Formats: sequence, structure tokens, C-alpha cells
Amino acid sequence: MLILSDFDGTITCADLTNEVWDAHLRYDWRKELLTLSASGQITPLELLRRGYADVDRPAEELLALLRPHAGLRPGFDELLALCARRGWVFHVVSHGLPFYIREFLPPGTAFSCFDAVFDGRWRVTVPEAVRLGPGDDFKIRVLDRLKAATGEAATVYIGDGRLDYPAARSCDRVFAVRGSALDVLCARDGVPCTPFDSFTEVCAALDLGDERPAGAARAGERAPGRG
Repeated sequence: MLILSDFDGTITCADLTNEVWDAHLRYDWRKELLTLSASGQITPLELLRRGYADVDRPAEELLALLRPHAGLRPGFDELLALCARRGWVFHVVSHGLPFYIREFLPPGTAFSCFDAVFDGRWRVTVPEAVRLGPGDDFKIRVLDRLKAATGEAATVYIGDGRLDYPAARSCDRVFAVRGSALDVLCARDGVPCTPFDSFTEVCAALDLGDERPAGAARAGERAPGRG
């Protein structure tokens, strides 16, 4: 099994990029940037590029800002332990930046995200390992690359945001933070998902599902390949 999880607002309870932008952008970025993103006028990459281009503080200062907000959602260590015990592949996929994801994830947790360098302003790019063509979704590209590399066919997505939706729909099973944008979108479109508040709930659902007889369907679960 291949399990992908978003980082901001999913593994962390707070969205850390939101914290950075709230502190350092001098305009209403929710109105200006999220409106363009929601309408499809800018991609997630362009959203991050524009927002971080106006952040003029280095990583050390931003990490000091973020530490009080960077608590991990309860049960995350339990999920990592379950994946290790079961031999499942766990990978974090994020539109965030490596300077804070690397800082707050448990050591050794695999992740893919946008790259960034700071030269007085943050410059956000796509990592060399991920080839992103016109119209490609970054998280779907990571998903496809990991499926090819690991040979895993069964896929799970865990997330909370609107930008998680394309990758979530490409997976066999979806967990959405309860009441989140992803939860709302799945409900709106009839995409089966399991809402959760803690990773302990995710662990219980995955562990139970892994023990079912081969070919037995879980209530509310999509058949593999749908989406």
C-alpha cells in the first residue's frame, strides 16, 4: 500500500505557510491570491511563488515564528509506526517548502514538496525529481512517480485542502480532516472519503481494512482505479 499525506493543516494542525503569509505579507493575500487560485487563473506553484516572493525573512526567522504553531496532529507517530509494521510506503506530498517541512517532520520521513532558495526574497521552484508539464498537477505527478518506483497499486490519500482534491480523487481511498475543504469537496461531488480528527482514527480504519478478506468491499469505499 502507498499512503500519501499532505503536510500543512493535515500532519500539522495549523497551515504553516498561512502563518508565514499572515505575519509578513502586507496585503490581503487570501482575497488576492486565493481568489486567483480557486478560479484556476494561477497554479499551486504560481500561488506559492507569488506569496513567498514578498516574504523577506530568512529561514531561521521564519522557523522561530512557526515553532509555536507546528504541533503535529495527534496519532501521527502511531501512523508512522503502523506503516513500518505493515510494510506500507508512507510519503508526505506538499505544496509547502522544505525549510520547515524538514524541520518539523520526524527524522527520516520521506517527503516531496516545492523547492525554494532565499536571496533576500524566497524563490520557489519545482524540484528536479518531478517533471511538471503544462496543466500537470504536482501532487498527482508525485503520486505517479511513487507508484512507478514502488510498484504499489493500492493508494491512500490523507489531506485537508482544495489543492489536495485532484490527487485525492486519483487514489483508491481518501481520508479528509473533518470539516476541511477536502471533506466538503468530496461530499459535494459524491467522492467517498473518511473524515477524521486524529491519525489514531486513520490507523484504526486502515488496520481494520487491511485485515478484511481479499475482495471484500468497505462501506463507502471506491473501487481501485475510480476517480
